[in-house]
Amino acid sequence: MSITIRTATLADVDALAALNRAAYPDLVQDGVVFDAGQMRGHQLRFPAGQLVAELDGQIVGAIATMIPPRALDPLAPHTWMGITDAGSFERHDAGGDTLYLADIYVHQRAWGSGVGRALYAALFALCRKLGLANVVGGGRLYDYVDAEASIAPATYVAQVIRGERRDRVLQSQLRAGFEVRGLLPGYLHDGRSRHVATLIVWDNPDRVTVTAGVRAIEARVRL
Repeated sequence: MSITIRTATLADVDALAALNRAAYPDLVQDGVVFDAGQMRGHQLRFPAGQLVAELDGQIVGAIATMIPPRALDPLAPHTWMGITDAGSFERHDAGGDTLYLADIYVHQRAWGSGVGRALYAALFALCRKLGLANVVGGGRLYDYVDAEASIAPATYVAQVIRGERRDRVLQSQLRAGFEVRGLLPGYLHDGRSRHVATLIVWDNPDRVTVTAGVRAIEARVRL
């Protein structure tokens, strides 16, 4: 199997919109699945930040990113709808300092093939190429829905981090190099995650400074 990561083009929009709907059928009704119009807007606003994964020549995954303005701290509590302007990326600002991971999705038939890992590697490479401080996102707790109702989200996440519990999405993010810096209650209306996301961060090693470290600690949403 041959995996290729490339920048998305306008010719990919219909295929990507269909793939996004297939990846998140339970979220379509809540307006957090991109439609073709939004994807065209992403490519016009930030073409370099929209990446596609092909497996043997077929599109099987993608990443959508934006750069929030400096006035909007992505390490502070936020929601997906708020930071992405309801998925429009309207406030994308090339003068910002964080690459925000708005979405990553892989076709189920490509799970376990290394596509997700390749997309995350390309995401971090893009952050370094642009000279940004970090990559930030809200991580879906994919298997939290199957946990006991009494398990608090912080406990669930801590157990996954320690290897005591499995979560398909969080484990893939940890393997890729993300760190969990906190929780984002109400991040999405998402039954699988019980409406809670992890605040995941990857710090650009080319940009790690004392100042950046202090800022991250001060803004951190602790578990």
